[in-house]
Amino acid sequence: MKVSFLTTSHNPEDDRIFYHQAVSLKNDGHSVEIISTKTDQKEKKRGININSFNGNTLSKKDKTNKIIAILSCSEPDIIICSEPLAIYAADKFRRKKHNKVKIIYDITEWYPSKKNLAGLNIIKKPIKALTLIIFNLYTARKTDAFIFGEWFKSRPYRLLFPNKRHVCIPYYPDLTYLTPKQPGILSDKLRLLYSGKLSKEKGFGNFLKVIKELSIKRPELNIYVKTIGWYINDEEKNDFEKQINDLPENINLSHYPVMPFPDYLKVISDTDIFLDLRSDDIENTHCLPIKIFYFAALKRPVIYSDLKAIKKETEIDKFGFLVKPRNTKETVGHILNYIEDKHLYDLHCTNAEKLANEKYNWKIIENRFKQFVNNTLSAG
Repeated sequence: MKVSFLTTSHNPEDDRIFYHQAVSLKNDGHSVEIISTKTDQKEKKRGININSFNGNTLSKKDKTNKIIAILSCSEPDIIICSEPLAIYAADKFRRKKHNKVKIIYDITEWYPSKKNLAGLNIIKKPIKALTLIIFNLYTARKTDAFIFGEWFKSRPYRLLFPNKRHVCIPYYPDLTYLTPKQPGILSDKLRLLYSGKLSKEKGFGNFLKVIKELSIKRPELNIYVKTIGWYINDEEKNDFEKQINDLPENINLSHYPVMPFPDYLKVISDTDIFLDLRSDDIENTHCLPIKIFYFAALKRPVIYSDLKAIKKETEIDKFGFLVKPRNTKETVGHILNYIEDKHLYDLHCTNAEKLANEKYNWKIIENRFKQFVNNTLSAG
């Protein structure tokens, strides 16, 4: 079987696409290709053909035509798409070649999402949203099957396309990629992490308030903070850098740019408690953060914003706490409880490890993914 992964918003070495799905199919003996329009990259890695190009400045028409040209060379039996534009290009290729290639839509994001509508005024935003919704539904009709990454995002598709094949493949990590370290929380030393977009909406401001308040309450505590990510605009960058410069001296902050997946896992592995205090708006609360499963696999407690998706799809109470993201006092209180109550900290570390081994584990759902792809190909 020849499989092409097609994405217009992810890099070719995306952790879900490359390190889990593509590697799994390759190890099963299939020919696997990844096509991304985010970066120029043509190489063979772990037996997987990466055939990508930088389409960031191309029109949708030119991007589509370039995708079709690549697909015409590889002639896949099945195409797994991550976005509506990818489906549109895959379907156009199918109709052009008059072949029976199958198309699967791997749904992991809302479409349209806030980022698709960013910068539009009050008049243009609803018009653009309606246009994108129609386009999404049009392309979804062209698919043969759906893969859902999470429950809330599956609901519209299950309702509108009840007869289409579908399967749920959560964001569980392959534990072989992780090297957990033994918990090492100390009364005078704490290691924290912020990972992702350095923006207000993703909770970076809330994170800075927490570490500042924590340092004031515990001036004897040496707080080592790693930030991994990127600023989304100069205005927020300038604001946050001022806040960082005003942090007390017992906070030691190191910043890392976005890095390859294996390097990222190494950098975050010595964190004591994982925090994520993103906004609890209507989109975020219905989104399940992929990182929460990696944090559990590293045998560490988590403190997350109180999001509906987390409550729906994780056993969060066994290895962490949900908080109101702007309630600094509440979050600091939970951190201090972990420092002062070693039994609670060790219990949550143990529970996180147990859940990762027995449930939040790619190896447990890997066969379900492979069987679904195989069955979709063979279905009439």
